[in-house]
Amino acid sequence: MIGYKLRATTREGWGEYIVENLNLFLIDHAACERKASSSAMHFVVKYPDKIELVDRMITIAREELEHFQQVVGLIRDRGLEFSKDTKDPYVGRLMKHMSDGIDGRFMDRLILGSIIEFRGCERFVLVSKALAQSDPELSEYYKVLAAEESKHRGDFIEMACLYFDEAKVKKRLDELLDIEAEIINDLPNRPALH
Repeated sequence: MIGYKLRATTREGWGEYIVENLNLFLIDHAACERKASSSAMHFVVKYPDKIELVDRMITIAREELEHFQQVVGLIRDRGLEFSKDTKDPYVGRLMKHMSDGIDGRFMDRLILGSIIEFRGCERFVLVSKALAQSDPELSEYYKVLAAEESKHRGDFIEMACLYFDEAKVKKRLDELLDIEAEIINDLPNRPALH
């Protein structure tokens, strides 16, 4: 499997900003988990002939849906209401860089799935650290969640290498990591995962 690192780290102070806007962050986080589950199921619907992919994506969809349920519980425990989704500028900008053609789009969706999961893991760790003093229980939840989600980034890259030449995946991953770094450095702080 291809190992890699993100090219840019989240700006300093982001975790503290999220703690100050925790209620809004939780609502966005729930939406992200729901979208991640839906995205995994999109692969199942779109590529039913790819058995390994279908099996892996069903597992991811279930796990993401479980995370969604957990975060909805956190929202309700705080007396908040789950609200309609808003567009995610981070994901929207990444998707504008997808390749043309069926195979190119398929490979890019897998690679971007990995990158988005990786960024989410990085940020869950930051949230966990920022909550360590004020809410140790929620801090621990995000620490555990980061570890669980970390597996998904590997799943997506592994699937890309199963269906495409590894050298081609590495080359495209390299390009998309540069693009992702530019996007993450350009976007302002929002009370959101991305």
